[in-house]
Amino acid sequence: MYNVHPKTVRRIWKQARAQKVAFQRYNMATKAKNAGRKRIQVEQDTITSLTMGDITCIRDLAEMLDIGPTTLWRMIKRGDVRAHTNPLHPGLQNPNMLQRVKWVIDLLEGDNPQTKRQYQPMFDFVDIDEKWFYLSKKTQRVYLGKHERGKYRSGRSSKFIPKVMFTAAVARPRFNAQNECTFDGKLGIFPFTYQEAAKRNSKNRDKGTMVTKVVESVRKEETRDMLINQIVPAIMQKWPPSEGPKTIFIQQDNARLNLMQYGNKHINKVTSLSF
Repeated sequence: MYNVHPKTVRRIWKQARAQKVAFQRYNMATKAKNAGRKRIQVEQDTITSLTMGDITCIRDLAEMLDIGPTTLWRMIKRGDVRAHTNPLHPGLQNPNMLQRVKWVIDLLEGDNPQTKRQYQPMFDFVDIDEKWFYLSKKTQRVYLGKHERGKYRSGRSSKFIPKVMFTAAVARPRFNAQNECTFDGKLGIFPFTYQEAAKRNSKNRDKGTMVTKVVESVRKEETRDMLINQIVPAIMQKWPPSEGPKTIFIQQDNARLNLMQYGNKHINKVTSLSF
C-alpha cells in the first residue's frame, strides 16, 4: 500500500511498539541525513514557454532546458513531463460547423424542441469507409525458434510496394430478447479491382486469360461503381428480412458536407436507398 519494502514496515512497527510500552510519544524520525545529490528541479513555466517545434523529442527538450537527456527521462517517469501526441484537426469554417450541427439535430426524435430529447437508434444506417492495404511490409517482426532461420523475402522493389484499396460496410448489430446476435452488421469488405485479359503469353498465364488488377487511382467514378455494383447488392442480400421494406442510409466517412456530383446525379454525404 505504501510502496515500501516489508522490512521497512516491520522496523517502524517494532519501533512504535517499543515507544508504546515505554509510554513515549510516537517518533519515527530518522537520524540519517540526505547527503546525496539533490534532485534537479525544472520550473513548469520554463517548459510551457517553449514553442512546439522545439519540444518534439527528448534530446531537443533536454537541450532547451539545459539538462541531460537521462535527467529528462527520469522526469518523464515521475510524471513531471508528459508525452503528448498532437493531432492535426480539420479547419472547419462557419458553414461546415452549421452543417454538422444541423446533421446532429436531424438525428433527434420528436416533433418540437421540447420532445427532441433522444437520438435515433440508427438501425437503418450503413457506414462505409476506405482503407489502403499494402501487399507486404518492408520489415516484419516474427518470433522464431532457437535454431530456426528467418525466411528470405524478396520483391520487385522494397520502396514501391503494391497496394490496394478496400471499402468496408457495416451496420448496427441486432440482438433478440435472449441477447443472442441475430445480425452482426458485417455487410462486407470490397476491393477496388478489375478484370483484364492478358495481352501476351508468359510463363504464368496464356494470352487472353483474365487477370485481376488493382485500381491505382480511386476517383468518383470508381466509388460510384462500388456503391451500385458491390455495396448496395450486399445490403439487399444480407439485411434482416424481418424488418420489412425500409429506407437505408449509407453514411460515408470523411465525406464533404456540400453536394457531390456523380455522373448526372447529385447526392449528399448520406445516400439513401429503399428496398
